[in-house]
Amino acid sequence: MKKSISVLGAIFFLLIMVSSASATRFGIGGFAGINIPLAQEDVESGILYGAKGRIPLLPFLGVEPNFVYSKGDKDFDIDGQSMSRGTLTITSFGADLVFGNPIGFSRGRFYGLLGANANILKRKPEEDQTKFGLSLGIGFEFLPTEVLGIEVRARYHGISLEGGGGRNNLELSGGLNYYFGED
Repeated sequence: MKKSISVLGAIFFLLIMVSSASATRFGIGGFAGINIPLAQEDVESGILYGAKGRIPLLPFLGVEPNFVYSKGDKDFDIDGQSMSRGTLTITSFGADLVFGNPIGFSRGRFYGLLGANANILKRKPEEDQTKFGLSLGIGFEFLPTEVLGIEVRARYHGISLEGGGGRNNLELSGGLNYYFGED
């Protein structure tokens, strides 16, 4: 976890440096929500939380480096005895392209997401796995002020596994964004 926080801190530091050098507007934010497994029998819905940056590339396109942590477990009844397979945690580092108006000031805006990420899947006593994933989603952000955004989003997160299977999740989250720089 310390390694994840260090990487995240380095990403945000780079965002600040890039934004300062180019005198453009960028944002950082945090979010939390629920991770809902799709068509998976061995895990139930669980929590998720994370952090991200938002950097504009063009007036209608931006990029969001991000970190997402999620976990969930499931109890099974076998011959009247409750058993658990163990908690599955997924730590994801990636970047999403943001389609729409990612930074320009307006009170409310819809946007689309398309991303790629590296995922670390952990479940005791199994070995950790590092796998590639893709994400696709939509979001809405309301800006009560020029520097603060309140956001909700839905994101499909698919992770490929060896042998042809996968972990497919629906991530529903809400969060806050803070913006720096000039429009």
